[in-house]
Amino acid sequence: MKQVRFILLLSVMLPGLFAAAQRDTVKSKSVDITSAFKPELKSAAKINFNAAPPTADTSKPRLQYDIPNPNLLFAYQPGSLKPLALQIDSIGRFTNSNYIKAGFGSLRTPFVQGGFSFGDGTNAGLNIYAKHISSQGKEDFKDFSLTDVKLTGYYKAAQNMEWNASLGMKLDKTYKYGFEPKPQSFPNDSLRASFQTLSVRLGMHNINTTEFGLDYSPVISMNFFNDNLKNNESNTVVDLPLQKNFGDEVAINLGV
Repeated sequence: MKQVRFILLLSVMLPGLFAAAQRDTVKSKSVDITSAFKPELKSAAKINFNAAPPTADTSKPRLQYDIPNPNLLFAYQPGSLKPLALQIDSIGRFTNSNYIKAGFGSLRTPFVQGGFSFGDGTNAGLNIYAKHISSQGKEDFKDFSLTDVKLTGYYKAAQNMEWNASLGMKLDKTYKYGFEPKPQSFPNDSLRASFQTLSVRLGMHNINTTEFGLDYSPVISMNFFNDNLKNNESNTVVDLPLQKNFGDEVAINLGV
């Protein structure tokens, strides 16, 4: 019975549905405008900036510091020092000083050196220095010797002028060795090499600065050299220093 009712209901509704579907497909499309669109922006709130700088703070704050008082206890108390100036000995006199040194080493090496001084230490003086050392090696032609003698002196010729001079002589003797083969024999004068040097120096200088503020000390020195092969050489050096003083702090050095 229920199936019969359902079939009858469908047969009544289907013609209406088909008719409605046919009417919708025939209807044309349209747009209904009810009002025109008018966009508007709401006024925004703006911040006003002032270009004037802030007022400078010229007030000085008063700061309070609390510094604790440290208590330091030292058990050691240093003693006071009172330095005394050294008194200059103005009455001391020049005393001559002489010395001699002597020694002897291995390979028959004697050594002698001495120094002697003469004069009063004020107006005139003479010093003599001498030195000698030699040695003899175990092998042939390994001997050498060196002798050096020098004399220096000074003489006060005037109240503000002093002369000084020196004379020296040096003798150096050795041998050429190390040739191969060793059994070869040569005369001593072919292997011996000896050199002699003679030095002479003469100079003068003022003791105190002159009234024009000048200090001078010209020096001339000569050296002569030769050997046992008749080679020789000599040279002469002239030094003319001059100093101009402007007071106690400024000076100009001149010379050749």
